[in-house]
Amino acid sequence: MKNLLMTAAAAAMVLTAGNMNAQSAQAQETVEVEMATQDGFKEIKASQLPEAVTSAVEKDFKGASIAKAFMNDQKEYKLMLKMEGASEAKTVYANAKGEWIKK
Repeated sequence: MKNLLMTAAAAAMVLTAGNMNAQSAQAQETVEVEMATQDGFKEIKASQLPEAVTSAVEKDFKGASIAKAFMNDQKEYKLMLKMEGASEAKTVYANAKGEWIKK
């Protein structure tokens, strides 16, 4: 009888711990999504950028590649550029015409 109670208690603890981990993982995922869109920009594929923006990057940032691209509701673009020889990405902003804007 004592063993049956111990087994039931152990099973309840295992099931409860598994459920808590699932909730914790779900909460972390929600926070990451909110942080990504907090500044109003949503990530897009670099292939979705207007030609004017990609041309401006090629012209003004020779040797740079677009690591990440984001767009907001005003069709402004936030670009994270991987610069040749640099360890950190450089963040720049442009409008749909490929003109650089300050944020």
